[in-house]
Amino acid sequence: MSIYSQLLSAALDQAEGPDDESTTGEALGKLLACRSRLEADPRARKGSDWAEAALADQLAYDIALIGLARSLDIEFDLDSFDQRQLERNRLERALEARGLGLDRLIELDELTERSEPC
Repeated sequence: MSIYSQLLSAALDQAEGPDDESTTGEALGKLLACRSRLEADPRARKGSDWAEAALADQLAYDIALIGLARSLDIEFDLDSFDQRQLERNRLERALEARGLGLDRLIELDELTERSEPC
């Protein structure tokens, strides 16, 4: 298991609480908000903590992606996040197969300008 997968596992443990009963819509909203942060221009980050902030954004996105996958009974394996972009792509394709194409949803979300905080 890679260091990233270990961090993701620990972050998932912290993110999941006994009251974590979010709906699929809430999980999707969180994922869209996290994805917009993930796709933001990294050159805009300033200060000495830019690397930590970038890693936090990556973890937040993966936690949100896993949360939505779980709500739709899409299987995932934390060890697959050793190659996180491949696993993200696989999960995003699984979402698209269920009618949740993230790129199109982000376009719609930007039109309405109503994202949840990540």
